[in-house]
Amino acid sequence: MGFRLLAFVDVQSQLRFKSMSSSLSALVQSRSRRNASTAAKILSREEPKPDSHALQPLSRPIGVKHPPEPGENSGIDPRSWRQRRDDLFNYDKHLVRREQLTKQAAKPYFRDWSRTKYHQGKTFTAPSRIFRAEKSLYFPNMVGSTLASPKTPSDTTTVLRDRISVVSVYSGRWAELQTQTFVDEKQHPELAELMSGSEKQSGPSLQKVEINIEDDWMKALIVRAFIGGIRKRRREVDWGRYFLVRRGVGEEIREAIGMGNGKVGYVYLVDWLCRIRWAGSANAGGEEREGLRAGIRRLLEGWKKEREEVGGRKGALGAVKL
Repeated sequence: MGFRLLAFVDVQSQLRFKSMSSSLSALVQSRSRRNASTAAKILSREEPKPDSHALQPLSRPIGVKHPPEPGENSGIDPRSWRQRRDDLFNYDKHLVRREQLTKQAAKPYFRDWSRTKYHQGKTFTAPSRIFRAEKSLYFPNMVGSTLASPKTPSDTTTVLRDRISVVSVYSGRWAELQTQTFVDEKQHPELAELMSGSEKQSGPSLQKVEINIEDDWMKALIVRAFIGGIRKRRREVDWGRYFLVRRGVGEEIREAIGMGNGKVGYVYLVDWLCRIRWAGSANAGGEEREGLRAGIRRLLEGWKKEREEVGGRKGALGAVKL
């Protein structure tokens, strides 16, 4: 009797041990699967797919909606003390200002630098054709000192009007070198030939403009210290087309003209009405240089045709007066 009882107890313990081991193995397997899925999610966040950073062509016009005027975006507050006091107690304007500060606080400090590891910071590929005139938006006015008048503020709009301009916008030496892949004579000799031919045939209708945006006063001070070297690298006729802009270019303007990365250089083709007709970012590709030259030729043809029409109207008006 005792032997049977011991055998029964032994069988029961074996069955209980088997059930416990099976449940334990099932628990371990479920946890391992859960950990594997969690690790896969973490890896997918840390290492995004290459498709998420694929470059897209610039398919829509960029710029501001209203034509630029000299004096805009100077960074100087034109309000009187009474207007400032009224705005201080205006709740609606407080909400607008709070939204702007929230966007600035939500922007990571190293966001622009972290984006440069993909395509050397290139945010879009340049379009193969220029934007249509009736659909194009405007290049905003910026105020800064030039190499010709470093102590007197100047407006970019007065330089861009009635000219076809290749505008380089950058902040820092690395971004400047990127813009040079589009406009430098050695790296893009075909553009230099096109510009020299335009000057010989119909006057200075085509020009290069540089805008160096330095929000940091320390960097702007360093640029001013080396202004003599900057002058030596440029022709004297181009001194009035080099702008050092300290303030007035906020996030809204940057977003409007497609400057998605402040550490990258951008190049814009602007017509005689200050409309952005083409744009490129970061280092230039062979097709992008070709697209820039094709756009310049199209604009030169349109500029000459418009000048001939204006001359014909003036001649007709003179004949009528006679």
